[in-house]
Amino acid sequence: MNIRCLAAEVLCLLCGFAASAQTQPRPAVPTFAKDVAPILQRSCQGCHRAGEAAPFSLLTYQQVRPWAKAIREAVLLRKMPPWFADPYYGKFSNDRSLSQRDVDTLAAWVDAGAP
Repeated sequence: MNIRCLAAEVLCLLCGFAASAQTQPRPAVPTFAKDVAPILQRSCQGCHRAGEAAPFSLLTYQQVRPWAKAIREAVLLRKMPPWFADPYYGKFSNDRSLSQRDVDTLAAWVDAGAP
């Protein structure tokens, strides 16, 4: 193989990589209605609503948005939602703890500017 053929093959490979990188879909930014609200409904709104133990409601986007950074910190540190039962003893029907996927979704939403 001569140097011209080698150079042409390298160029084709580089062009192919560049083209495939441009066609890869970007990961979608989580949205409040589609991604965040269902997590809050399942794991937070039992307490974060009027008349319950939590000091503020998380029922609407307008209520959640001012707390976005605090929510991110609380779920990353696993402070919220509080769950003290030991999983060694089984799965509990009222477990409101978040999966790692839920935590990642909430953090990504906040990191994207809480759209």
